Amino acid sequence: MLPEAVVSSEGAASPVRERLLQAMATCVMERGYRETTVADVVRVARTSRRSFYQEFADKQACFVDLLRTTNDAMIQAISEDVDPAAEWTMQIRQAVEAYVSVTEQNPAIAWSWIRELPALGDSARRVQVDAMESLIAVLVPLTDSPRMQEAGISPMTHETAVMIWGGIRELAASAMEQDRSLYSIVEPVVAACIALIGANIRS
Repeated sequence: MLPEAVVSSEGAASPVRERLLQAMATCVMERGYRETTVADVVRVARTSRRSFYQEFADKQACFVDLLRTTNDAMIQAISEDVDPAAEWTMQIRQAVEAYVSVTEQNPAIAWSWIRELPALGDSARRVQVDAMESLIAVLVPLTDSPRMQEAGISPMTHETAVMIWGGIRELAASAMEQDRSLYSIVEPVVAACIALIGANIRS
């Protein structure tokens, strides 16, 4: 299941659109994006090609919308699961565990996001950039909270956030490709984040 309801561009709930996105998610998990066809999606969604093309321009547009929805759910989970009153290293752990928890729900979609989306070329580049910036917009303020300031933590730079996020994604993809649980990356990611974020603690 997708983590949140899908709405149309007009803001109203779109049951057909949501069914199509659910179907795309199912197809990606079963056979990957490249092997998925519009025919597969409409069959799983139990709808028609006409309905599909009323919602999406093509297969790629449906896939991209699915990834946007998944990314939004991840951002929401991180925002909700991090306790700003917790000790700073615990906040880092909470953020990492929130990412892993959401990703573990649909690992094939996460892998497709990391490995298959870049292969779609320039048309998908905007989606990648927007997703990266949305996550960074959540990560950077986490290091500028009163609790972080009390610990002497300097606010994370944009460059550090890019490096952290890129590393997490690569470790996640590697774990999936090696058939390891995504939870296996929690400890090394937490340790690396603590080292990077805590490198310039003010005395």
